[in-house]
Order: sequence, then structure tokens, then C-alpha cells
Amino acid sequence: MSRPRGVRLAAEVRNQTVLLARDPGPMIGYTAMGLLLITATRPLYAALGRLIPVSASGGTDQAAAGMAVMFSLFALKVGAAHLLNERTWHTWDRLLASPASFAEILVGKALPIFTAIAAQQALLFGFAAAAFGLHPRAGWWALAACALTWSACVLLLGLGASTLARSPAQLSAAADIFALLTTVLGGAIVPVILLPGWLRDIAPASPGYWALDAYRCALTATAGQLVRPLAMLGVFALAGAGIAGLINICQHPPTLTFGRYRHQQQ
Repeated sequence: MSRPRGVRLAAEVRNQTVLLARDPGPMIGYTAMGLLLITATRPLYAALGRLIPVSASGGTDQAAAGMAVMFSLFALKVGAAHLLNERTWHTWDRLLASPASFAEILVGKALPIFTAIAAQQALLFGFAAAAFGLHPRAGWWALAACALTWSACVLLLGLGASTLARSPAQLSAAADIFALLTTVLGGAIVPVILLPGWLRDIAPASPGYWALDAYRCALTATAGQLVRPLAMLGVFALAGAGIAGLINICQHPPTLTFGRYRHQQQ
């Protein structure tokens, strides 16, 4: 007799939380680097703001948003690595053969990782607010909506990456390149307006571009302008989830996994 769905989900969430807590170094490191770079890049963006329309609050908004996007993308590797470990440890097939559905397993794995990424965003913006007086013009609720949407997007992109990668080394290399490329195209390091023309042309193809746009709207504009960037982040999130779901179906056809399990139970 299988346990209720809520019990199975809680057990998976607890197990994933323990795995994250056992190795907190990467998330702590990425967050600490983000705090340091907010402090270091703020004067730079303030100086640029006198020449071009980059920042409206002495460089704080651009520095905070840029580092939040940049280091959440590096945190993507952490979440993807935890999901890839299930495959390299050969425990993913065991999970699929359990009474838990694919959705339950996915949600149980994703919730702790999502919480960690969202907490990172909260710490970075909280630091900018406490140390440099950051205040979002559209309201804190708008900034929170951006952070949660972007965290979900990063999580689902990481899910897609974990299904495409064949080894931790492959995942690490690909994730670092993707994070840096997305950060540059998004304007987190150099404002998009200062990028070479060909990079500006392809910048909207980057999820980081829309994340920065969403944060910029929440920090310096109105809530009404958030609709388009948040919708685009939703498209990227669905793409990541779709890749993961498609590859899972190809690798684990229902007739070979769940059907076999039910046949054995009978």
C-alpha cells in the first residue's frame, strides 16, 4: 500500500533539502561574490549614469539587478548538478519506479532548489536596500514578483540542462559558458546600449536580457511595464521544462517504467 501523495512529496522535499544543506558552499560563495560586486560596481554604474541613461539611483539599481541575474545563473549549475546526480548515482530510475508520479518527484526536487535561488535574490536586493538605500519605484511586491519569476525560470532552465548533460564535467563547462554569455547579453556586466551592434541584435534571445528588463521596470519604472519581460521569462521557463519532459519521455517510456512497476505489483 503506497503512502499518500502529500507524505511522498514531503519526504522528497526533505531529502533534497538535506542534500543542499550538506554542501552549501557554492550557493554561499555565489551570494558573497554578488554582495562584493554590488559594492564594487555601484560607483562605476553611477559614473556611467552621468553619460548615458543606465541607472536612476546612483548606480545601485543597475549593480543590484546585474549581480542578481549574474549569480543566479551561476547558481543554475548548482541546481542542475543536484538533478544530474540522481542520474549518475542511478537513483533516478528507482524514483521513477516508485509509486510517486513524475510530477511529484520533480516538485519535490525543485522546491528546495527554488527556495535557495529565491533566497539568494532576496539577500542581494536586501543588502542593496540596507547598505545603499535601494527602493523599487514600482513597489517591493513588483520586485518580489520579478525575483520569483526569474528564480523559477533559472530552475527550469537548470532542469533542462541536467537532462541534456551526460556528466558533471560537461554540465559544469556548459553551464559556465551559458551563464557568462547570458549575463553579457542581458547587460548585467556592460549595459546593452554599450555592447557591439551584433551583440545588441541578439541580446533579446537571452533570458538574462528579459530578467534585467523586468528588474529595471520594477526598480525604476511602473508595474504596468512588467508584463512583457515577465511573459518572456515564462516562455524560457516553459522551454526548459519542455526539454526536460521530452527527454524524460524518450529515455523512460511509460510502458517500460510505470507499466513494469504496476505489473510487478500485480
